[in-house]
Amino acid sequence: WGGDSWGGKGGGGSFNQGGGGPNKKLFVGNLPADITDEALKSVFGSYGNVVNSHIMAGKSKSGQSCAFVEYTSPQEAETAVMTLHEKYEIRPGEGMIIVKFANSGGGKGSGPY
Repeated sequence: WGGDSWGGKGGGGSFNQGGGGPNKKLFVGNLPADITDEALKSVFGSYGNVVNSHIMAGKSKSGQSCAFVEYTSPQEAETAVMTLHEKYEIRPGEGMIIVKFANSGGGKGSGPY
């Protein structure tokens, strides 16, 4: 008798088709060239438990850094994207940071980015 209508629960977060299931890893761009791991974790730690972070220093022409930040759950990652993407400046005057789901292969970008 329609007991199956409760089956729609597994689909949370399916809007980001990152390739292999829900994505917990974020790409962060437009960071100051001298960003530290501690600074990154203090900002992103506000939105969940950061299990991993990796800074790629000043590889871009602008000299700015980018990083990957990984959370324990996709929900935490999603909260950080919604809250920080183009809305937060690590250092005032250096521009808003870019926060989006890291592409887990597949070549197709996730979402409208």
